[in-house]
Amino acid sequence: MLTLETLYALLQGLPAKYLDFLDPPWPPFCQRIENALKQGMDPLAALQFALDAMNDWGRSMLKKALSQVRPVMNLHGLSYRQKEALIALRYAGVASLAQLSRILVQDRSNTRRCLLALVNKGYAVRFFRPGGVYYFAIPSRIEKSIKVSVNELLNKMIDESVSQASVNVPQLPHRP
Repeated sequence: MLTLETLYALLQGLPAKYLDFLDPPWPPFCQRIENALKQGMDPLAALQFALDAMNDWGRSMLKKALSQVRPVMNLHGLSYRQKEALIALRYAGVASLAQLSRILVQDRSNTRRCLLALVNKGYAVRFFRPGGVYYFAIPSRIEKSIKVSVNELLNKMIDESVSQASVNVPQLPHRP
């Protein structure tokens, strides 16, 4: 995903070759901006040129990224970097620390702090899978009443399991 910080750097002359690590459709988009700037277009015209040249799939990917911005930017209690990380995580769906650091073009320690803050504030969850730790952006928080109902259901299952286990405990033979 192309972040705003990276886009601003690109519009100020950062060569697109340094952004070749980005997933499609961003490298060709960045190259179009660079080419337009080299042809003498101002940054806004270069951006518009690159947007106009996007195919339908690229435009849908851009809309997907942009659809994450407004809802996250309206959240209170998050720093700009945390919001940026949440936008990137929502765009990615599930990502590792290394993947998000690469997307955000930030060092791992800063990205890790942002992600831990998002986890602590309930906007993301951290989980393990083969290959390490991954993060998932929670689309919307579960209402407290649903959490209570889930806990009640699980406690009922535990109680049934415990009572079933005590009925099925084999009796040892009695020795005189």
